Amino acid sequence: MRRLNLQNYLQAENLTELDLAPLLSIMVKLIPVLLLSTAFVQVSIIETDLPLVVKNAIEQNQTDQNKPELTVTMDQSKGFIIDIDDPHGKSNQKIIELNSNQRFDFVALNQALIKIKQQYPSVFKINLNPQGDISYQDIVKTMDCARKPLDKAIKFQFQDKSTSEFHSTDFMFPEIIFSNILSG
Repeated sequence: MRRLNLQNYLQAENLTELDLAPLLSIMVKLIPVLLLSTAFVQVSIIETDLPLVVKNAIEQNQTDQNKPELTVTMDQSKGFIIDIDDPHGKSNQKIIELNSNQRFDFVALNQALIKIKQQYPSVFKINLNPQGDISYQDIVKTMDCARKPLDKAIKFQFQDKSTSEFHSTDFMFPEIIFSNILSG
């Protein structure tokens, strides 16, 4: 009886072994290239210490569909563009132009946001839409101007919907959402 092993079988059938070395070589080179070319998006949240009544008001407003949407667009050539989209039909736009040095006017932005907050005291969220060429420092300054008034004496009255009590706070728009986080 003739014993068949793999070598005899391959010779008998005129088959050759598969050489997987080139395929493995390609995979070893391709995997690091794919990993290095992958873009990773990191979403982070800046936590601030908010009073409990403000936190509760923010949570209550997340389900409210009748509150206006505020969007601040940062444009290097125009300045700040504030869009107020009121669901009751009173939508308007305010433009805060660049100052004489062709830089963003943060004091004028803060004053405009104070007037908007006085008009809509129960709104605590603002959408920030910086264009791709805006510096990180300007974005942080804009966020700081939206959170609190520069004048420490200014306070805002708002009504707690669950208790119907009026509360006072120095926070304007502590909840800042980036509208274009994946672009740029």
